[in-house]
Amino acid sequence: MKILIIDDEQAILKMYSQPFEAAGDEVMTATEGETGLKFAEEQMPDVVLLDIIMPKFNGLDVLKKFKENPAIKNIPVVLLTNLPEECSADKAKELGAAGYLVKAKTEPAEVVNIVKELLKK
Repeated sequence: MKILIIDDEQAILKMYSQPFEAAGDEVMTATEGETGLKFAEEQMPDVVLLDIIMPKFNGLDVLKKFKENPAIKNIPVVLLTNLPEECSADKAKELGAAGYLVKAKTEPAEVVNIVKELLKK
């Protein structure tokens, strides 16, 4: 599986990349939304993990751009954030997110299993 993780914090990118790499997946990372969108178009990942709180474009803006782009609109995007679900989960689903995970409530190793389950649907 090919995963793209978009988050502005290097420590988070590393923390969530490692379990996917250990499971044999290919991981690409981007530290901001524009780069992430470009990588998605070029690399066509199987899934995107996207933070919401980022400088320049927030994750919801990036998600909207994903869904507006015919080339990448069908790639599942899972929001992975520290915002409580009640703040943004409904908005994320409305914009077409495949899932919504709260970092503080989800261990990085769990994220691998959750994403793989989402992709089976």
